[in-house]
Amino acid sequence: MNKQPISAEHEIAHYFNSPAAMSAAESEVITQIVAGLLKTHEFVTNKAIIANLIEKLETEHDVVKLDVYRHALEAMILKASDETYA
Repeated sequence: MNKQPISAEHEIAHYFNSPAAMSAAESEVITQIVAGLLKTHEFVTNKAIIANLIEKLETEHDVVKLDVYRHALEAMILKASDETYA
């Protein structure tokens, strides 16, 4: 059987579309980051999303947005730690 490799974009989309993954606000932030990465022709990876979230945390002053970014970052880090590499 010949399986096609699953792209990182597909895996990320699948994870964040699951109901228990995160709140709508956190999911929206991730969606915006992914769209921005795709628009600039960058690779969509966990590392790129995490780097964007850290940048947002360093530059944002709105406490509500900071909370959303922190929770989204936490979800990304937990997702990344679940991955295994051979």
